Amino acid sequence: MALASNSPRANIESKISYHQGWKGSFSVIIAGDEVRTGKPSPEIFLEAAKRLNVKPSSCLVIEDSLPGVTGGKAAGMEVVAVPSIPKSHLYTEADEVINSLLDLQPELWGLPPFEDWMEGTLPIEPWHIGGPVVKGFGRGSKVLGIPTANLSTKGYSALLSEHPSGVYFGWAGLSSQGLYKMVMSIGWNPYFNNTEKTIEPWLLHEFDGDFYGEELRLVVVGYIRPEANFSSLESLIAKIHEDRRIAERALDIPTYSKYRDDPYLKGSSL
Repeated sequence: MALASNSPRANIESKISYHQGWKGSFSVIIAGDEVRTGKPSPEIFLEAAKRLNVKPSSCLVIEDSLPGVTGGKAAGMEVVAVPSIPKSHLYTEADEVINSLLDLQPELWGLPPFEDWMEGTLPIEPWHIGGPVVKGFGRGSKVLGIPTANLSTKGYSALLSEHPSGVYFGWAGLSSQGLYKMVMSIGWNPYFNNTEKTIEPWLLHEFDGDFYGEELRLVVVGYIRPEANFSSLESLIAKIHEDRRIAERALDIPTYSKYRDDPYLKGSSL
């Protein structure tokens, strides 16, 4: 595997030093100051293939920039784009456009599949989020028949930008009622054309009433799928219930079930 970047080598080495363990992941590292022309020229990709001793046509490029996509295709390589800007329609040259690296499926490109997926889920580094339950758009129970316990996004802009939109799952601690399995969406809900990114957990339990204002704490431990649009309300509802079944099964796996005991769920600060 090669890392090919338009950045000078000094900048690349600095980033790799910051992210421990990265350097050992790459057989070849090529910087922008080691080639005559940077992206969108194919030169840096062709040089990477040369150093790897493989044909360009046997290479898969993973790119976040438009110039990189253009350069990869000009080198005769297949390209998967992970857009760094929220305008995926601009990446038409790419062979595939995905929402995030969480959605990369190497087996589609003749490569070995990732081995960390289990029961249709991907374990992630756990992250925590919490606050009082707030009123949402009023469509969870009324339109979908799925009562979500929405959280305000105020104060979580950095967290929301760090994690791509999609469907996640984990454990929920409700201050007055206990611990529950949960599945949640983060994103813009394209079927409803939201104008802002939202956090909408669904606690997998039948409650007698609502609990607006109660403190809700979440430990997010896994990923299911990217955010998607749907052709009908029925297909959206069916997919949400499928997400529920996947989350319920997965949370019984020790990899995920152990986080039920996370102190954060019971009110301990991080």
